[in-house]
Amino acid sequence: MKIRTLFIVLALIPGVSLSNAIAGTDIYKYVDKDGNITFTNRRISNAQKISIASFSRSAEQSGLPSKSPRVKDVAQKERDAMRRQILEKELVAEEKLFSDAQHFLLQISNNGDSANKEKAVQLRNKLFLHQRNITALKKELAKL
Repeated sequence: MKIRTLFIVLALIPGVSLSNAIAGTDIYKYVDKDGNITFTNRRISNAQKISIASFSRSAEQSGLPSKSPRVKDVAQKERDAMRRQILEKELVAEEKLFSDAQHFLLQISNNGDSANKEKAVQLRNKLFLHQRNITALKKELAKL
């Protein structure tokens, strides 16, 4: 049993060493005469060596200011209020479409005409889609 465990450990060591070697690979940035930028792990004359560690840290960890734009609280609240209004209007519209489709399906069902079977299937599909949209809109409104 000990020999087997030793064999497994010895088999894993080259894989660990290989991953460390790959992680330690240098990256070079080369800009040609036309301004095209190439990143590579191969040494090219006149290429700039890039530190991989500088790319793996976030702006906050590195102490650099974030490049994402900041929105003032008042502006964000206005945007949220506008978004809520839009979602509420969409919800009312979807509920109306659902109700109309349900009404038409009931009329077709009461008619009993076999020629309207295809129309009934289409209306059931519409009901399903409207119900799914209503659920999604309610879920979004609950987040606000």
